Amino acid sequence: MTTEEALDGAPAQIAALFAPIPNGKVLAALCALNGFGAQVLETSAGAMAVLDDATPDSLHGAARSVSSFAKDRPLVAMERRDGQITVWRYLAGQRGETLPPGLALNDAPGVVTTLMTGAQTIADVAVTHEDKVFDAHMGRIAAFRQLRKLSAQAKREAKAQADRP
Repeated sequence: MTTEEALDGAPAQIAALFAPIPNGKVLAALCALNGFGAQVLETSAGAMAVLDDATPDSLHGAARSVSSFAKDRPLVAMERRDGQITVWRYLAGQRGETLPPGLALNDAPGVVTTLMTGAQTIADVAVTHEDKVFDAHMGRIAAFRQLRKLSAQAKREAKAQADRP
């Protein structure tokens, strides 16, 4: 029996996605485009979305949506409930195995661990890293425009990099 089945959809204390997306604005726009409110933290190893709705349905729906976008790289969906962290691997929109939290968080940036253990909240992190925390509370059209803008910017940067001798 999985955690979400055992608790009949009750919200966790924190539900988050950690994705191999280097730009936090991209993950924020993806969450908004798919109707999931979140605060997104950009880290050196990817972006982490702390979901507003910590219910299992919301967490796993967000993980399916985001992992469908980043098809070739796995992401992890995480929750902390009653002091226990549970981590699932997602790839191409499909939920995979449950991972041991110690192994899953071992190589994650320290801020991911502090958020998941409850040592800090996303609001605490936003105060000290305001340039790395992005809001995923925008309309779907605004989110789509943001993704187009970020995509064009990434293409320009890649072209400029390729043109350098």
